Amino acid sequence: MGLGWTVKLDKPYFVGQAALRQEKTVGSKEKLVGLVVDVVALEELYGRFQMPLHLPAQSWNDGRPVYSDTGQNRWIGRATSGTWSPILKQYVVMARVQSAYAQPGTRLYLEETIESQRLPAPATVVKLPFFDPPRKKS
Repeated sequence: MGLGWTVKLDKPYFVGQAALRQEKTVGSKEKLVGLVVDVVALEELYGRFQMPLHLPAQSWNDGRPVYSDTGQNRWIGRATSGTWSPILKQYVVMARVQSAYAQPGTRLYLEETIESQRLPAPATVVKLPFFDPPRKKS
């Protein structure tokens, strides 16, 4: 899932150590990724209902489905949180998706609910962290 750096597998035995070692060897089924939602396409979805674009002013964490197709037939993961970033000027989302869809540049579809309709909003997988300024490292 991309959090392997948080665990030292060479420590004395701990619960779950064998499973984590196996996952490190075989590879994880899911990966933590960043998504950037296509705001222009999202605005068009809102336009279908004669509504202005609504971007989240606060982060949400309600677990939204992520699909690999616009028909919402192939569920490949779930978005765990998202918000509008005023610094990046982008709608950014954290999601867990199947490893096959975790490459930066992959086009996915985040389920957005507009007027009780579940609609696919296009999003692109991006490298994390979303913001990595050179000044933060010395």
